[in-house]
Order: sequence, then C-alpha cells, then structure tokens
Amino acid sequence: MKCIEKIAHISFPDRDGLMKAENEIQEIIDNIDRAHRNRTENLYLNTIKNEFITFPGRIVIPRISVKQLEYDTALPVVKDLGEYMPEYFQNHRLQAVRRPEAETHSLQFVQKLQGAVCDFLHMFKVDLRFGGDSYNIVEKGNTEFYPSYITNRIYYKSRLIPCPRELNIEKGEFASVRLMDTQYVESDQHFHTFAVFDEISTRKITKDILDRLNIDVFNISRELYPFIVYEYFTACFNVINPTQPEIASALELYEPVFIVIYSSFKDITTLAPLSDIEKKHRDSLEVVDGAPVLKKEFIERMKTYFKRYSIIRDDDLAVRGWWRIDIDK
Repeated sequence: MKCIEKIAHISFPDRDGLMKAENEIQEIIDNIDRAHRNRTENLYLNTIKNEFITFPGRIVIPRISVKQLEYDTALPVVKDLGEYMPEYFQNHRLQAVRRPEAETHSLQFVQKLQGAVCDFLHMFKVDLRFGGDSYNIVEKGNTEFYPSYITNRIYYKSRLIPCPRELNIEKGEFASVRLMDTQYVESDQHFHTFAVFDEISTRKITKDILDRLNIDVFNISRELYPFIVYEYFTACFNVINPTQPEIASALELYEPVFIVIYSSFKDITTLAPLSDIEKKHRDSLEVVDGAPVLKKEFIERMKTYFKRYSIIRDDDLAVRGWWRIDIDK
C-alpha cells in the first residue's frame, strides 16, 4: 500500500504513562463480560440534533470542573455506564488525550478495525456536561463546577474514522486519512486558513461530501441526521447503535463508500493501487474512466441497510423538541 499523503499523526504517551484513574477506567472496559447485553431503551436526537440514549435506571453525574473532565471524576460514571451499555464499550481503549482537544468534557474510547484497503477507528465518546432537567440537580453549579445531577440518559457520538494501517492505538496514537489538509473559512471578505480540528463548522463540507457521493439511499433526511459527516479532516460514518456486530456491518458497508469519496477529493492511488481496490472490492466497486464507482447491486444493499432506520416525532416529542430514532431488528 502506498504512503498516505500528509496524514494528521499525533503521538501520545504509551500505556505505562497513563495516570491511575485512566488505568482504572481501561480496566473496567477490559473486564466487561462479553456475554452482557445492553440494558438501554430509546435513541433520540435533541433540539440541536445531538444523539442521546436512555436507560431504565438513574445514575449520578458528579460535579465536573468547568475547565475539563478529570478522569478520577469520571471513574464512577464509567462503572455505571458499563452496567447499562456494556456492548458500546467492548474492545475499546480510552483515548487519554482528547481529540479534538476542545472537547474537554467528553470521554473518548477507540477501537481499531482492519479494512480491505485501509483501516478504520471506531470512536465512541460521551459528554457528561449537564443536559437534563433542572429538577434533577443534586448539587448546584458555580463558576468553577457544573452541577451534579441525576439522569437516565447519556449524550454520545459514534464515528467510524478512516485511519492509516500503521496507526498504533496501544501507544495512544491518533490519525485520520485526510480528504484535505487545510480548511478555509470566508469572513469579512477574507479567507482564513485553519489546520486544527475544532475551529470551524463542518456543515458545509459535510454537504459537499454528500453532494459528491450523489446517491439516494438514506431513509432519514440528511439535513436532520447525516450518516456521513466531515470530522477529523475526513469523511466519518455515524454508527448509531455501536455494538460490535453493528460496527462490523458499518465497516463492510462504508469502506467502498469512503473509497469513492476519497477519489473525488484526491488521486485514488495515494490511498491504494487501483488494481488492489478492484480486486478487494469486486462485489461493490467498478472502475469507470479511471475512478472507482459504486456498483448498482451495492447501492441496493445500501438502501436495505438504511431502510432499518426511521425517525419518529409524535406530539410529546415535538413539545420536547426531540426526535426518536427507531431501528428495525
């Protein structure tokens, strides 16, 4: 495989350098019984279209520093969440240094997955800042701490991120296979260049990616919930219900799609030789005028995959400003 050009690659301290609380969090994840299944209820989008999931119980979120979530503060929360949603944490490692760094109140867990042409990271991250109702507050916040609260839901993101094969998450490394190396934003009739993760809105680039893909397979409006989003300088796939079987299914579906997306931004041979792509994805891709294109049969498979998802909004949900995401089993 050819070298991937200008990969965003950052190395962090290895496992031995992690602090005690981080080690304890990883130990909780490593000791999750693979036979345990999630005890969760419904998936929702809130008013600003962030995902959250409910569970049949209550957990206490302690007061969190306004500056950042410390891992010793998060430790009891991880224990509780591991009881309700063990399948979401299985086979993941704690990402000790958060990416992007602006997400100082999230917990991030990653798993590396091998694809046919390139590899992928699955990132599962939860945000513990207060997002519930005021009557659930246990201890009020102040200028230094967010309030402690009781909740039956957790806000999360679940991303499948293309990454280079040489990436070693055991050493805390993080990298993505980039679609672009800088990002441009127009402001006051001038262009400003950004080369960091967290400084601009990615909505327009997400729209551009979906426009380039130009296939009608999604059962949910892409304006309400895009399954493919621009983040970490690349095109990521949203895995709504990130159990291990669902992550595996998403990987099989998304790798050919990402190859087509990548070829619309860059020379595809910087990702892999075209002959390798044809050989390894003969059931999903064909080469037309020197570029990979999704086969009609594969597009039908994509339609079947996305038909499982539907958005529900009844009167009660409308009052709350929520949408419920249902998944056919």
